[in-house]
Amino acid sequence: MTAQAFSPEDLLKFKLVSDPQLCPLGQTVAFVQTSIEREHNRYRSGIYMMSADGGKPSPFTRGRHRDGSPRWSPCGKHLAFLSDRHGGVGTAGSAQQIYTMSTTGGEARRITDVEGGVLDYQWSPDGTQMSFSARVESDEPGDTVEVGEGARRLYDRFNEDVKHIRRISYRFDGKGYLGQKRTQVFVLNLANIPREAPKGLAEPQQLTQGDFDHHGAAWSPDGTRIAVAACRDENPDVQTFRDVWIFAVEGGDPLKLTGSLGPVDSLSWSPDGSSIAYLGHAWERADYSNVKLWIVPADGSGKARCITAGFDRSLGNQAIGDMSMGGPAPRPVWSPGGDLIYVSASADGNTHLYSVQLESGRVKQVSEGDHVIHGYDLDPRCSRALLLRATAENPGDLYIAEVDEERLLQVRRLTAANEPLLSSRKIAWPERYTFRAEHGPEVQGWVLRPINCTDGATHPAVLQIHGGPMAMYAGCFFFEFQLLAAWGIGVIFTNPRGSQGYGEDFCAAIEREWGNEDYADVMAGVDGALERFSWIDPQRLGVAGGSYGGFMTSWLIGHTDRFRAAVSMRAVNNMYSMFGTSDMGFLEDETWGRGQPPWDNPERYLRQSPITYVGKATTPTLILHSEEDYRCPVEQGEQLFVALKKLGVETEFIRYPGESHGLSRNGKPWHRIHRLEHILRWFNRHLEPERDD
Repeated sequence: MTAQAFSPEDLLKFKLVSDPQLCPLGQTVAFVQTSIEREHNRYRSGIYMMSADGGKPSPFTRGRHRDGSPRWSPCGKHLAFLSDRHGGVGTAGSAQQIYTMSTTGGEARRITDVEGGVLDYQWSPDGTQMSFSARVESDEPGDTVEVGEGARRLYDRFNEDVKHIRRISYRFDGKGYLGQKRTQVFVLNLANIPREAPKGLAEPQQLTQGDFDHHGAAWSPDGTRIAVAACRDENPDVQTFRDVWIFAVEGGDPLKLTGSLGPVDSLSWSPDGSSIAYLGHAWERADYSNVKLWIVPADGSGKARCITAGFDRSLGNQAIGDMSMGGPAPRPVWSPGGDLIYVSASADGNTHLYSVQLESGRVKQVSEGDHVIHGYDLDPRCSRALLLRATAENPGDLYIAEVDEERLLQVRRLTAANEPLLSSRKIAWPERYTFRAEHGPEVQGWVLRPINCTDGATHPAVLQIHGGPMAMYAGCFFFEFQLLAAWGIGVIFTNPRGSQGYGEDFCAAIEREWGNEDYADVMAGVDGALERFSWIDPQRLGVAGGSYGGFMTSWLIGHTDRFRAAVSMRAVNNMYSMFGTSDMGFLEDETWGRGQPPWDNPERYLRQSPITYVGKATTPTLILHSEEDYRCPVEQGEQLFVALKKLGVETEFIRYPGESHGLSRNGKPWHRIHRLEHILRWFNRHLEPERDD
């Protein structure tokens, strides 16, 4: 059968693998597989299991639900997961609750009924308890309003939709309005849950209290303490740090372990319970700092110590894509002897698994190849590693490998979730190249040739600019890019200064100054691609990007006329108004105002705003924005649209109701298709590509 070009509706056919979990015995694998129900415009996910030695995956859960976050019991005989399958039962509606199920089969047993649902959870080390996180109303009292006699019922009925806001951080992108709710940690004694659940579920114990958010609960090895990441300082919403706190399961005052240095995430106890590892930084270069590995004594006897200070790359997966279902970031994994920790890190356009020696701080790359590791898990002996790996031709499959301390042996592919689809489609392969702006460092990029590219012919190309900016592109499967290549449009994508993966100095080069050195790099990336790839027509160039990439797209059209068409998506266009309308804008005064708010330094904010330079724009521009984007609010798109219309520049504005900042990755399926169709339409009109039928 002749391979066909990708079409936008092929997006609906993919099955995406996420959240890999290796059984404590190392013999069985559990994971989540997500597919799309096109007729119902929704995602459906189920838990699958398979042998770690290979074979065919089999569904562990069934039905038209959203099942996810599988977690093995310590003995390996049960699997817990989150699900919305109860829909309408109890007080929780369709929010996700915790279920447990024997690995030999049977009925799933619901063990929570939390209003608003469970966010995350963990088994205790002995399997007799669980901790979970949920958003609940703060215990801070509010003022009451006196209403006339007989009017209370009507007053309450007709004011249910009113939002009374007291916190500066009152909404969050993808979560909606938070009200006075805070994320708290609860403990559930599994022995107290009656067998006839969900009737009469056991009451969980609320472990954390106060007008603070508590995240990432981690049990101590002896099951007596739980560590969390939290900012428990005055006015926590405006702080740029979290600390590691210890709560005794039996109660008592919490113990603060760290010194309020910067972000704290991904807590992990040492095997002997003496220390806690976590990922974070000390705010050395604000958001542009490398994420590092830290160790802190669990008894409060010493300060936190940075282990990877000499490793000039950022830990965790910083790669951007549109074919990952996300999931919680893997925590650092300790070796049984406590002398080695396994983490992932982003380096030079790849994400690999690394080992860190605690005594020396030596960091060694364990995995090999051009890929992005979206998730990983190791068995308790650290003898086997399970990897969720994406490559240039595949959005993600599971691989198993034997671990020989600091290298992987016998790496074997376990799943082939999209083999039928991928084998029947033409896939454009990314070609790596490097370039350098004047006086700048070497920068990495990739180019996708159109699938109909022939010798001697020229084709249009679109410069794609990633978001963040503290993130990176990788040479991995990106559906939007493959779709452009299928329609005869080449793709140029680069990691300019400001990107992660190339060292802290490289990332922090644009600190407090967007649109300068990053602008030089993206334009040098276009010039470098034109020099190396003769098939790119310099007269038929487009540009597109979302979030910070949208900022840079809007910036480019006000600074150059080299592009014949632009697509500015979920963009930052006005730093001044963004400060007060974004869910996190009020934290960006260091980045945008050199430590000053906009009312004290308006010139600085306006100088950093693409809207300031829009008067020079002539490029036809399509603006895409989600109406419930709280990260870069829709007013940012409105300002650009009105300005371009007023100037007489050809422009269109497409707004997506009910969608957040992550529309391109996790929006409603048909909205994602609509978005892709209009990107193709815009570039097809203005760049006149020839499509391969």
